[in-house]
Amino acid sequence: MNAYKTLGLLLSALALPSLGVAAEFCDDVYSIKVTLPNQTSWDMCWEHRGLNGISLHHIFYKPPKGKRLMVLYRAELAQVHVPYDDNGIRYHDITDYGFGRTSMLSLATDDCPTGQLLSFFDKPVICQTVQNRDEAYRLGSETKQGQALSLFSVSQIGSYGYIPRWTFADDGSMEFSVGATGALQRIVADDQAQRPGWNIGFDKVGISHLHNFFWRLDFDLGGQGNQDYLEQVDFTTQDAKLVRQSTVFTKEAGSSVAPDLARTWVVASKTLKNNKKQPMGYEIQLNQSGQRDEGPAIEPFTKYDLYVTKEKSCELYASHNAGTLDEGEVCADNLAEFVNDESIENTDIVIWPTVSFYHMPRAEDMPNMDAHWSSIRLTPMNWHNQNPLAR
Repeated sequence: MNAYKTLGLLLSALALPSLGVAAEFCDDVYSIKVTLPNQTSWDMCWEHRGLNGISLHHIFYKPPKGKRLMVLYRAELAQVHVPYDDNGIRYHDITDYGFGRTSMLSLATDDCPTGQLLSFFDKPVICQTVQNRDEAYRLGSETKQGQALSLFSVSQIGSYGYIPRWTFADDGSMEFSVGATGALQRIVADDQAQRPGWNIGFDKVGISHLHNFFWRLDFDLGGQGNQDYLEQVDFTTQDAKLVRQSTVFTKEAGSSVAPDLARTWVVASKTLKNNKKQPMGYEIQLNQSGQRDEGPAIEPFTKYDLYVTKEKSCELYASHNAGTLDEGEVCADNLAEFVNDESIENTDIVIWPTVSFYHMPRAEDMPNMDAHWSSIRLTPMNWHNQNPLAR
């Protein structure tokens, strides 16, 4: 057995689920409770949904020397929007086809060699593993290797295979990503000069397109959702110095990445404080912002990279949401309509981060496309009193 597999089996053995403890918010079979090697623990519930695919809820984090607190009430993929350059088709994969039901593939043991398979009824749909995440920190010769809980499923939409992955690290950080693989969906003859794309050989052109990924994150920091707020942080230049400027959103809004301002966003709690009396929260990092899509007028939901809205039970999908009912009312169609000047002070808020990947086909996409990943990262912000992995 090679060294990497031996290490993987060891990590799986160390990261045992908590046995004998009944789930609080779901049936035990849909509960995930894992303690990582450094004694960090994560626990949560999961659901299989017809459109979203796998939805996670009641997500709790406990650092080695801290309290177990809720971070997210619910986290799910809320749209995969795929417009093609020739305007021949503009897919909305989540709401048009759905990542669940027959689209969600049954996983085999070989798909999850060092982990365990979680089943929806008798269908294995999630691979749960504990993996190395390389160096957590280094200072001179002092170093610390990190580990993380990883969950993934696979959904087949047309020629594309999508791999939603949810990663929960031992320092409290989270990374939510989607891998896209499979095969090119649209290939045309090279003599169709008006078709934008790239020649992939044998006089064939793969049509270029975008993948716009939208997540729906309902934070309930410490289990007090109506005490969360979203702060936008910019840095402007004054007298050759960078000066921080902060804006706390009081109404529903959209915002976009601004590299010239080093813009970032922090969701924090009005009531939770660490021992240094700092508000506890999470920074929302959209690191893959080099490619953006602002579509035509019929797609106003693409205008911003991040939205914050008041939580409503029927505002579930970033686009093509119409038809979902809330107490007899038809809900709005898309994110742009969700943002309608409502106050978000002292109420439960939902944050919708988005990232885009522009796929220009290449010869290497044939016959099997490599898995290319798009992700968002959530990093603890004053959630601890110091680095939770430090000795």
